[in-house]
Amino acid sequence: MKLWDRIQRGMEAGFDAALSAVHAITEKAGEGIELTRLRREKARLETEVTRRLAELGNEVYEKISAERLEDITQKLGIKALLLEIAENEARMVDIDRRLSKELKNDDQQETADPATVTKN
Repeated sequence: MKLWDRIQRGMEAGFDAALSAVHAITEKAGEGIELTRLRREKARLETEVTRRLAELGNEVYEKISAERLEDITQKLGIKALLLEIAENEARMVDIDRRLSKELKNDDQQETADPATVTKN
């Protein structure tokens, strides 16, 4: 066998190996792309379900709160949860009131003594 024939065979074998590797990598990348696509779709659906559950929960909460449906809260076993939500809402209202008061005081102090205002 001539030297050129051996080189040509070696090059062909190398090309075949390279093509096989490229094919394997491409196949793996395709699998990776498909897995990524599926994971993204699953995350999107989970977000959608969570949003819909939140909307449903909010509608149920509003209905029960507005109509004082004690029998339903007893049947569903959610009375304690509703009370906790109501307490937290009351706390948020109180915090909003206190924030407004603090912001109003800060504004009054800044207009009373402009020298104390720091500039960026």
